[in-house]
Amino acid sequence: MAVSATSDAAQARYKPASWSTRLRQHPAGPVAVVCGGMLLACVIAGLLFPDRFFFLTQGNLSLLLRAIPNFGMVALGVGILMIAGEFDLSVGSVFVAAPFAMAFAFANGVPLPLAILLAFAIAVGVGLINAFITLRFGIPSFITTLGMLFIVRTVAPFVVGYQRSLSFRPPTEFKALLSGNAFGVIPAHFLWFIGLAVISYLLLNRHFLGNHFFAAGGDPRAARFAGVNVNRTKTIAFVLASVFATIAGIFAITRVGTASTNPQLFIELFAVAICVMGGLSLFGGRGSVIGIVLGVTVLQLVQDVIILARLPGFYLDMFVGLMIVVGVVLNQTIRRKY
Repeated sequence: MAVSATSDAAQARYKPASWSTRLRQHPAGPVAVVCGGMLLACVIAGLLFPDRFFFLTQGNLSLLLRAIPNFGMVALGVGILMIAGEFDLSVGSVFVAAPFAMAFAFANGVPLPLAILLAFAIAVGVGLINAFITLRFGIPSFITTLGMLFIVRTVAPFVVGYQRSLSFRPPTEFKALLSGNAFGVIPAHFLWFIGLAVISYLLLNRHFLGNHFFAAGGDPRAARFAGVNVNRTKTIAFVLASVFATIAGIFAITRVGTASTNPQLFIELFAVAICVMGGLSLFGGRGSVIGIVLGVTVLQLVQDVIILARLPGFYLDMFVGLMIVVGVVLNQTIRRKY
């Protein structure tokens, strides 16, 4: 009888958590609820008011799918770096400068594969410089990458003789692969974004390097005692952030057919905001790829609703600011509770 009572007590003690508890504990839990609620509201509004709220039209859904990868690809790299405990504000300049260098080289007779390698070489170089300055001298990455943001933005037009824009006309096959439509309706670069998200998920959750990212961001001292090379891990994360920004920039200039050195304002801040909305901790060591994907989806849903409802554009900035504050508060609350 005593054994049976003990067994029952043990089962009660170790009863699996309910789905609602698991949802609250998961980094992407809150944004999943917000995203699901917004999608449901948009679908209902589209069905009730089809003549005024054009959410369910093919044109609007296609535009929505085309918009999500713009910030999403950058946010994936920024998110991996945030999980490792660092920030990169220079991705906005890398997003512009590295693809422009590729287009400039291609326009001057360099074969496209070599031009693409040049773009990624620039991305790797910027990532390595950010990592070296941050880790070697103990400077906050926010400051290091903020400085690099302005340096890259200034050097890019100087190197090419202050040329601000140029036409980018790659081979038809290349353009179709990056900016065409799959199955006739789904933008190709949206599928590329999903592919990058899957790769990022596997890296973070199915590879030892992902464990190192979480360890280095959560508690660097404990990670070192556990045998993790924290500096090398964070260096890889810095490089990935720049590489993902370059990938996003290559897709962008391929789609529009023009490369420019003019800065894309706030893309780095929107990437950080997406990560915060997706449940990533500003202090490192917590987050998920699913949260990043849902975060960028929420951002673009809000922008889409603002456009369809003909609301002022500053509503988006207000929403982003609100979600950053709410996201940080929720993250800290969950962190302390669990």
